Amino acid sequence: MRRPLLLLALLLPALTASAQTPVLTQHNDSMRTGQNTTETILTTGNVNTATFGKLFSYPVDGQVYAQPLYFPNLTIAGVQHNVTFVATENDSVYAVDADNGTLLWHVSLVDAAHGGTTGEKAVPIADLQNGLGAPNCTDMTPLIGITSTPVIDPGSNAMYVEAKSELTNGSFIHRLHMLDVTTGAEKSQPAVVTATVSGTGDGSTTVTFNAVHQLNRPGLLLLNGNVYLGYASHCDSQPYHG
Repeated sequence: MRRPLLLLALLLPALTASAQTPVLTQHNDSMRTGQNTTETILTTGNVNTATFGKLFSYPVDGQVYAQPLYFPNLTIAGVQHNVTFVATENDSVYAVDADNGTLLWHVSLVDAAHGGTTGEKAVPIADLQNGLGAPNCTDMTPLIGITSTPVIDPGSNAMYVEAKSELTNGSFIHRLHMLDVTTGAEKSQPAVVTATVSGTGDGSTTVTFNAVHQLNRPGLLLLNGNVYLGYASHCDSQPYHG
């Protein structure tokens, strides 16, 4: 399924995107306020049909649930760009020039270069339904891959992305990726998400992370050098844990 990404920006010739504030995490800051407190360009006078609107569209390979991120004045292959990053449910990440819609790079997080195994893929909804034992689960169709908003560390030019996928044996896996924002290449070996803690919630003395039943929906948080990921249920199908 291909969906266009629609980018909005000022059309006034004298105004450039380089003046815009970076958006490197979900809703702009770690408090998730959604505020841009440094806005100096947009006014009720210039946001109108004559000077503000769609600049371009760009087709991507899956639905987009994650918030697109924006990194201004980023040097890629020796050229400075204002870049929009888009992650899809087909486990893809795109870097697109935010001023003209030119594709700068595109990577799949299920290929060998990103830790994927032969035949690995984003999760088809039918396979998830079978894995969950929940035939009525249709919260995301037709694929489940990258659902949460990534986070960018501008100091290291690293983008942290969580992706869910399915192996050829029918099992499911979550990985945390650290991508170079200038190329899309992995800066470190992807980390498979696993966890086991003491608890009786699953009827025994331990609770183990269940890759099919868990979904990472909240945006990733980068705080004090640590990356935080939040998990809860996929379609409220047991067993799952926060």
